[in-house]
Amino acid sequence: MVARNRFTSGERAARSRLAQLLHDHEVISGSVVSMARRCGKKGCRCQRGEKHVSLYLSIKVEGKRRMVYIPSELEDEVRRRVGTYREVERLTQVVSDACIHRVLEQKRNRGNNG
Repeated sequence: MVARNRFTSGERAARSRLAQLLHDHEVISGSVVSMARRCGKKGCRCQRGEKHVSLYLSIKVEGKRRMVYIPSELEDEVRRRVGTYREVERLTQVVSDACIHRVLEQKRNRGNNG
């Protein structure tokens, strides 16, 4: 464990924001996808090329890609949760980069002492 005062201000900010996000917000690991399809009904506008556009959440379940239909009234909430996940990913990378930097620094220091 590294003492907090050894973290850079950027890493402290990333860790703090990450903890806040995970505590206060729901996250969804996935992507929001818009898909256009034909329904197959005779005489429907989609038969003339005007496809039906629907929103889906693309997620992995047990290692397989799944598409979950998202009704329009849930679009904003789903987009918010996916966006939160993207921010969590970005902040986790900031923390990881700082940890890697410390490991490499320790490795260099160990090489100089041996």
